[in-house]
Amino acid sequence: MAAFGYILLCLIWGSTWLAIKLGVDAGMPPLLGASLRFAIAAALLLPAARVLAPAAFRDRTAWRLALLVGLLSFGFGYGCTYIAALWIPSGLGSLTFGFFPFWVAVLAHFILKERLTLAKLLAIGLGFSGLALLSYGSLRELGADTALGVGIVTCSVLVQGFPQVMIKRDGKDVPTVFLSGAGMLIGSIVLALVAGLAGEWSRPFPWTPPVVLSVGYLALMGSIVTFMIYYGLLKRLSATLMALVALITPPIAVVLGSIYRDEKLGALTLTGGAIVLVGVGLFQLEERRVTRLRRGA
Repeated sequence: MAAFGYILLCLIWGSTWLAIKLGVDAGMPPLLGASLRFAIAAALLLPAARVLAPAAFRDRTAWRLALLVGLLSFGFGYGCTYIAALWIPSGLGSLTFGFFPFWVAVLAHFILKERLTLAKLLAIGLGFSGLALLSYGSLRELGADTALGVGIVTCSVLVQGFPQVMIKRDGKDVPTVFLSGAGMLIGSIVLALVAGLAGEWSRPFPWTPPVVLSVGYLALMGSIVTFMIYYGLLKRLSATLMALVALITPPIAVVLGSIYRDEKLGALTLTGGAIVLVGVGLFQLEERRVTRLRRGA
């Protein structure tokens, strides 16, 4: 069952980059679009949480983690992702996000005491070198605006890593439905407030079919289904192993972007992205080796 959830998670998240890009390119204000996405998801998840996990609403740890996720992940992190979609192809955004597991591994080393072996450190070094080449390639081949988008996604990754390891450390008994619903509600409020400061409220919202489909798909499949699976698996698997979802989603995003939007990435950009994914793959192999040794002991 865990394997099925892991595969489904990768398939859906591989398509969410394209859905975000389609909505933004159709004129959807990025911060309001993200806010609406999480507001819809929270409106469905929180009533379910009230029925399935009423005690969570009185749990300080649950609210602390929900606030952390809402501010840093659903708020800041996804705000950056949607803004970056104004300038970068969907496949490039996913490739840039590929170094997420490396950052989570570094944080897990210090917070969760998940030890970094020499092989893991070498894989992380390879991944960061790939990210550097990807950033350079996007600047040289796609222009300064695209490089700026890569930088924004990188900031998103750096900020979103911290909530993931904190959930792994303190969220074992926090119901997934509450954590997702409350976190998305907080994130939606943050995004709506920032959207007001950015002037997005002063423009009419384009209720066109591409925008409606983008918001609806991202709210139902990209938010409710995926995060319920993700946080559920995060409690059962290591934080670094869960972060390795980033190994599979970038190729899916690149293929979908090429098919549906005719996105073309340059050789340097694709090479950098491939190096990141190779590093992630090597890291995953080492993670499995360490896990087998630990179980054997």
